[in-house]
Amino acid sequence: MASIDTGTNTILLLIAEIEGENLKPLFEMETVVRLGEGVQENGNLTNAAMDRGLQTLSQYLERCQAMEVQRIFAVGTSALREAKNSEGFLNLVKEKLNLSIEVISGEEEAQLSFLAVVKDLREVKEPILVVDVGGGSTEFILGRDNQISQWISLPVGSVRFTEQFLRSDPIQEEEWQKMERKVRELLVDIPHPQDPLSMVAVGGTATTLASVEQGLEEFIAEKIHHFVLKKEALGNQLLLYRSKTIEERMKIPGLPAARADVILAGGAILYLAMEELKCPSVLISCHGVRYGLLHKMLNPNFRF
Repeated sequence: MASIDTGTNTILLLIAEIEGENLKPLFEMETVVRLGEGVQENGNLTNAAMDRGLQTLSQYLERCQAMEVQRIFAVGTSALREAKNSEGFLNLVKEKLNLSIEVISGEEEAQLSFLAVVKDLREVKEPILVVDVGGGSTEFILGRDNQISQWISLPVGSVRFTEQFLRSDPIQEEEWQKMERKVRELLVDIPHPQDPLSMVAVGGTATTLASVEQGLEEFIAEKIHHFVLKKEALGNQLLLYRSKTIEERMKIPGLPAARADVILAGGAILYLAMEELKCPSVLISCHGVRYGLLHKMLNPNFRF
């Protein structure tokens, strides 16, 4: 089985073998496509972004064919929910690649992220708050075991807020302050549980922050998955990004060049959420929507 998560910033592929109720990953790949580039400003996917998306999906399908994948499930998130011409892109993908992408709601995205995490962290007994910082939206999902008690999808993401606020290079203090104020304003609505909780962050922003913290020259999932990122360390990373141009950020070990421009906004969203909830650290997980999607297919009767 394979799953494809067609996100605003990144398109991700997971090919896995089914072992009972468990997934055994065989192959994973992520490509920064920036499908949502410009959607914030003009409301449409650009032709260049659609071409990049089509090319990446074509490569993923070739890999699936080579590995004799029997079933492929594909979903689309924030950019495809919002772009006025997203149906044109979906039709193009269907026509040229014979792949159907289901555009899921913010609620469904939240459920899949939560399902991926709880299936991975079955031994955790306290409430879990899953934070999925995406390119166009960020989901906050609070729950315990298989039960979601609260969730919210906010229109705040690494690409969206970079395009909206962080236009200078290096960024200006005034831009930073405007973005920070807007993020804090939106975070008032996230779940604020009274009980102690485990905060878990999924998505490319989170895994990149863990990679930078360890100075990894290449992405090593074993070192990133379940890495504990301290709030103070994240704060220091943000100061580093704020002090550098995008070109200078590209030289930071652990930071892929394709994420150098949006990592500051993405990291700020996570940091300010930790501050809002007084969380001293966050557990980083490599399991996001694409894992949740396959878990859901394995458990079609699963109800939150």
